[in-house]
Amino acid sequence: MASSYAFICNRDVASEEYERLKGDGKLNLNLKPMPHGDKIAIPVNEGDILLDFEEVEKNNPHDLLARIISNPPKKWEILGDMVIFQEGTDTTGWPMEEVAAALKVNRVAIQSEIDPGIERKSKLQLIHGDDGWVEHRENFVDYIFDATAVMFSSGNVTERRRMGEQDSKDEIIVDAYCGIGYYTLQFLVRGGVKQVHACEINPDSIAALKKGLERNGVSDKCLIYEGDNRQTMKRLKGIADRVILGLIPSSMNTWGLAINCLKESGGIIHIHMNVHQDEIDEWVSKTTEWFATVSGKNITPIHVEIVKKYSPYIQHIVLDLRLD
Repeated sequence: MASSYAFICNRDVASEEYERLKGDGKLNLNLKPMPHGDKIAIPVNEGDILLDFEEVEKNNPHDLLARIISNPPKKWEILGDMVIFQEGTDTTGWPMEEVAAALKVNRVAIQSEIDPGIERKSKLQLIHGDDGWVEHRENFVDYIFDATAVMFSSGNVTERRRMGEQDSKDEIIVDAYCGIGYYTLQFLVRGGVKQVHACEINPDSIAALKKGLERNGVSDKCLIYEGDNRQTMKRLKGIADRVILGLIPSSMNTWGLAINCLKESGGIIHIHMNVHQDEIDEWVSKTTEWFATVSGKNITPIHVEIVKKYSPYIQHIVLDLRLD
């Protein structure tokens, strides 16, 4: 705690007063504003009232941004040496070099909705920096990709980790929507699988996958099938111990193909889906029944993973099915 003069104001105008005092050069930037009864006390360099305030954490990025720009964003994502602010963030007049330095990055970007087309291309906008290629380390795996060209969902981090923790040693995997290797690399680097057959239609994702395979030293264990997986998966009949269907909102177009990819003895299929939060049990039951009917095998739902909230009331889930 440290003593400072205080400016007292009503809570509903505290943000405006803070910015005014900052603009006038009267704000004590080393201390934090705090509640004072039903009002707010803002530390200033001169005044009549002395109070004890908490000191600002010198390396707190939120506070560092607040010293540089007015009304700084409260949330952002960092991939490698790139910071990505949420869609709609107004960066007009920002001193980009200072923003980047405050967040210890070299590039600044604005997120945007993923293209809904079959290639799921990124529409991220790079507003500071030379190019979109980043190197991102997660769960002991290195991903290399152009964030302006391909998607990378940080919200799926727990699912990527979970795939690397599966009992999959020496298995053969078919990754039907491999992208840049979100799950493929986890299985190869951490799961110790024998081989992954990776299907992908987006050339930018394939370029990133190849870089990731090389960086992680597992290129010899992955075969890449470029093109529409509704065609390429037909070439993978009866070879897999496990199939990953990592597409949302739905991968139903490849359910039948996934069954055919499994060995005659069966195996495991991981099915991603967006489902209403009140309908998850019903969806699991109906999906299990569908796979039993189509495959003619005994089907056991062994796990349901809630990955993340996709939108209000809609959950991104993964159903793990065992076929025997």
